[in-house]
Amino acid sequence: MYFNFSFFISYFSIMIKKIVISRFNNIAAILQHSKTQEIISVNHDYQINDIYLGSVSKIFTSINAAFINLGFDKKSGFIHMNDIKSLKKNHSFTRISEILSINQLILVQIIKEPTLNKGPRLTANINLFGRYIVLMPFCNTINISRKIYDQNERSYLQALAILLKPATMGLLIRSSASGVNEEVLLEDFRFLKQQWYFIQKLAITMHIPSLLYRDEDLIKKIVRDCYKDNIRAIITDSENSLKQVRYYLNKWRCISPSSNLKLKLYKYPESVLDKFSINTTILNSLKPKVNLAIGGYLFIETYEALTVIDVNSGSFNKTDNSKETVLRTNCYAATEIAYQLKVRNINGVIIIDFIDMESHRDQLQLLEHFTRVLSFDNAKPQIIQLSKLGLVELTRRRRGQSLFELFHSKNNKYFTSLNPSLSINKDNLKKNTIIYKSINTLFFNPLFCRNIFISKRIVYMKNRLKIVSINLDRIDFLQLRYTFIVPLVLYSEIIDVAFKPST
Repeated sequence: MYFNFSFFISYFSIMIKKIVISRFNNIAAILQHSKTQEIISVNHDYQINDIYLGSVSKIFTSINAAFINLGFDKKSGFIHMNDIKSLKKNHSFTRISEILSINQLILVQIIKEPTLNKGPRLTANINLFGRYIVLMPFCNTINISRKIYDQNERSYLQALAILLKPATMGLLIRSSASGVNEEVLLEDFRFLKQQWYFIQKLAITMHIPSLLYRDEDLIKKIVRDCYKDNIRAIITDSENSLKQVRYYLNKWRCISPSSNLKLKLYKYPESVLDKFSINTTILNSLKPKVNLAIGGYLFIETYEALTVIDVNSGSFNKTDNSKETVLRTNCYAATEIAYQLKVRNINGVIIIDFIDMESHRDQLQLLEHFTRVLSFDNAKPQIIQLSKLGLVELTRRRRGQSLFELFHSKNNKYFTSLNPSLSINKDNLKKNTIIYKSINTLFFNPLFCRNIFISKRIVYMKNRLKIVSINLDRIDFLQLRYTFIVPLVLYSEIIDVAFKPST
């Protein structure tokens, strides 16, 4: 029997979305039909497009690659011969040792954020991203986005880019530039050009590896990269953030008189992340098991080289036809996998073990459905093949850190506030850190962290170290309401009293 699975993609047919921004937690989410589709956050350690002045620390001629020192307390970055074409003085150079030398200073940009065990991937081909234009200082070409299909519009943008392009730089016209007034494009270009001149001056004055440029503004990143015409509402929990959203929308002329965009300020005591179930989505996405609505489940495991997804039928046996059961379960699983790839931001090589199907027709129907639901992902997943073992192999382009990497132990302040049962090692925390974490938990999350277990009591109080010889105990903090404002001085005294030994 041949099925029409249009029901599975009806959810994606209406692409009206809204953006929710939590300035206090430095997290934003894109929602569609009240379901979180994508989570965005700014990483203060490493970000894609960060620009560094680095120095060459090691050169490996056997693989034509080098490691770049990015500064104190930073992982060394990896750069390949193919990513330093802009530094070639002679096209006949084929070895990286002919271009780079030990301790040489080099201007690099992060193109792939570090994983748990690897440093960032770097390139010497610097790109500066604007809302409509990408400036390429070391590339003397003009490129127009393939997503602009109107030939007249492409010709117009090509002619405009020829007039704007500096003699030694290149331009990439983004798809968002289609139909935009030339004055707005010119303003975007001027800003990128000034930004590049500032980076150049900063690089000249620096003599040690250091960070030169980072795009730390979450609001700017959201409006520049995520705002589309199908966004109908932007909700934020900060009045200053709302002003920033309005500023960038007006700066880039994103709002037209006919647009139905609504800007809203969230004023309620409940966290905006809880109101829209974003916290729940994050916690569920960090779990390996995903239950399907029909009774089956997925098991997702991420490793250094690839991600493995196993599909199990579970208790789904609502039909007497076993082939129909398997096909229907696999199609439900394919829809859920497409969603999980996007919300977890899983990238790289992905192997999926669907339930075995003997019918070649059913296999083609599953792949057709899977390709359709994957087409709505901006990271452009590509199905490579269905192997002889019944495994579906696909790749997904890396777009920043995955959700697991983002909320790992080095970035667990937010995750700890969501899980009060997590223990804190007091050896690595000073008093100011505890105050910050507890205040953050108290005012920005309804679950106030109680019963914090500690192994040693080391207290920093009024510039003198106080050590209490108690091996294991717990601290019960006050459980206050959202509307209560606790001065830091009073709160520090509360913590001091909690740490004092009983006499």
